[in-house]
Amino acid sequence: MGTPALASPATGTVLLNLVDGTRQPLPANVQWSVKLMDGQTPSVRKTYDFSGSGSVELVKGLPFFDNLFDNYTVVVSANGYADAGWMPVTISPKRVAIVNLFLVPKDGHCNFAAAFWTRLQSVRPQLFQILSNGAKDKNDAQTRYEKIMEDNEGLALAALLNITAAMSQITLPSGKTPLDYYWELIWDSKDFALAPDRFFGYADKALIDDVVQAAATGGFAEEKDPGIFHPGATLSYKQTQFDVTNVQLTFHQGNQKSVQLPNGSSVDCVVVEPDIDFYKDPLAHFFLEVIPNKVTSGLTDPREVQMLRWMAGKQAGLPDFDPLYTIEA
Repeated sequence: MGTPALASPATGTVLLNLVDGTRQPLPANVQWSVKLMDGQTPSVRKTYDFSGSGSVELVKGLPFFDNLFDNYTVVVSANGYADAGWMPVTISPKRVAIVNLFLVPKDGHCNFAAAFWTRLQSVRPQLFQILSNGAKDKNDAQTRYEKIMEDNEGLALAALLNITAAMSQITLPSGKTPLDYYWELIWDSKDFALAPDRFFGYADKALIDDVVQAAATGGFAEEKDPGIFHPGATLSYKQTQFDVTNVQLTFHQGNQKSVQLPNGSSVDCVVVEPDIDFYKDPLAHFFLEVIPNKVTSGLTDPREVQMLRWMAGKQAGLPDFDPLYTIEA
């Protein structure tokens, strides 16, 4: 009677999908290396190194533990690009684990060709209307928009496009998105200045109740004492959907006004400060320290926000995050 054959250890497979700063497949001639680290403690965890080129790679034979050790960390490095990574990537012998990574060119700049004012009305009519609200006329709306496209490499515009694209993907309890409420952006104010990580605007006060209801159902979480980081703020709520790049809506209820609409009606508005928060605490170490070759040196940069939000959305199975600008060398 022969000796029974030992069963092969179970393994898992990871499918890498890599895109560049245009959110298109990484060119076939780009060489890269990848590190996959299992979920064991740092003193005993194993790291598996592979290399390849182009946009797609199937990595097989990763040890499967059938426990939390199967939560792998994936980091890709490519010449000319900032490192990109994601965690956790949970492997299983029953299915392929897919990880989508966005590689930003080093020293990449924002290309706003898809967001020119002359085409914005057709591709983002709601955003076009919001950007037009409060302007003296059509020329005034276009002039102030194009000014922020030119100032400081367009980083304030990139932030505005990131945040509004993210807000358009949020469904509140009313069935509306935050952008479905009336908005009038604040363009020239020292206290409420456009910045590379936030903007300010007067928005319909009814948005507050909708966000509070979203918090009651777990879609948002209240940030206590908002005035510490947002001077003058009275309420603040942060989206809870993702591990990174959640939208935060901060309300300055001491600054209100009534806006007369073209149809003769009026809407009571309050200053709202939308921004995108980089990280939830448990992942901050990974994205700030494990990936050493970041786009920025620790300062909020909308290019990094686009990268992280795109990856978060892909991991959550959402449509591609498209803020209408690309990042190019």
